[in-house]
Amino acid sequence: MGWPNGAVRYPSARQTIIALVNQEPTPQPCLRDPKVTFNRYFRQGRYRPPEPTLDTLTLFQLSPDLTVAVPRKPKVRSSTVLSVVPTPLGVDLERRSHEVRKLFFAGYGRRVLRQGYDPEDVLQEIYKGLLVRNQGKCPFNPAKSSFGHYVHMVCGCIVSNYHRRYSRLRRNESFGTLGPEENELQDVAASDLAVVEAEQEDMMVFTSATGSLLIRVGERAVEEGLDMMFATECANYMLKGYRKSEIAVKTGVSPTRVAKTLRLIRSVAHSWRADAGF
Repeated sequence: MGWPNGAVRYPSARQTIIALVNQEPTPQPCLRDPKVTFNRYFRQGRYRPPEPTLDTLTLFQLSPDLTVAVPRKPKVRSSTVLSVVPTPLGVDLERRSHEVRKLFFAGYGRRVLRQGYDPEDVLQEIYKGLLVRNQGKCPFNPAKSSFGHYVHMVCGCIVSNYHRRYSRLRRNESFGTLGPEENELQDVAASDLAVVEAEQEDMMVFTSATGSLLIRVGERAVEEGLDMMFATECANYMLKGYRKSEIAVKTGVSPTRVAKTLRLIRSVAHSWRADAGF
């Protein structure tokens, strides 16, 4: 076989066909093998196409009148410019708010009712959460997840946060006061709290107990080489409910020193409570 660089002799017809198909004078084992025979590739033998029964002269004798057809002008294909429109991210609540509502009630409606919340209030929180996520780092992307899966995931997060928030309020807030009977909840206006005088004895016991605690804190601070006045001041702030960061701001001392003093106060309070029997 003749190539632009010279003639090449192949050991078999298969190697010849591989070289022709891959346009490679010296075919390597990794090249594609069409797996056809020599006669089929070159249309020889039984693969030869059938020859016409009439020759050209006979054809002209049968059709003396010849019509010359005007060649058609080739069609010019118009070039079409395709522009890729980016898919908008986020949930369009103006068009799909009813879908969000259906998904919420189907997946979390019973759970919200069982927990004692108004489903419409929770639904508004879900709408708010979707709007926030549209402007945040994790908006809805159709290329990453389906609409139903994304809304279901957001509903789960919002419902859990809603329950955690109002459970904390229920633990820390009490609507009314207990009446004389066990587990009887009364309105404060209807109870007898206004006519009951304050118990001075309880305040005296509290003052005495905290005084002994402050004394122990001062003694331990001296033993540990800390400032007794600063330790007593931190203990007073702790009794009033202040946290470490707030105590650091109140006293103007570094949070590290405040944390060390608070650890000492907690240690003293633990042993003091065991001795006092609280």
